[in-house]
Amino acid sequence: MNRNRVKYILLLSAGVVLVILGKVIGDRWSGVLIGLGAGLFGMSGGQLITQRVIEGNPSLKERVSIEEHDERNIQINNYAKAKAFDCFQFLALPFFLLLVLADVRLWVVLLAIALYIVHFAVYLWFLNKKMQGE
Repeated sequence: MNRNRVKYILLLSAGVVLVILGKVIGDRWSGVLIGLGAGLFGMSGGQLITQRVIEGNPSLKERVSIEEHDERNIQINNYAKAKAFDCFQFLALPFFLLLVLADVRLWVVLLAIALYIVHFAVYLWFLNKKMQGE
């Protein structure tokens, strides 16, 4: 059994445990636990099914491998990520204002702003790295 399969089986199990724990607890965290567990369960289950289908079909495995490493697909993916980043730049500031107007606790607003700053710092780090030719 390969490492990815073991990882996804563990995540699937963790998802089931979180859903059960969310049902048993029944307080304000139950929704978060159930949502996180269902997400882990769905993602892991989908990956396990995908791995099984690909392993059973060698031609599909070869085609998927080629598509993953195709330069055009990589460029399209990078373009989509760049557009998503640009969109986030315009949506983040109104979101922060909305948090303040909704009278959300200060630490939540500051955490959101800190995440935005980290997001932008990572962008600048990669931009600098690319500009230097690495």
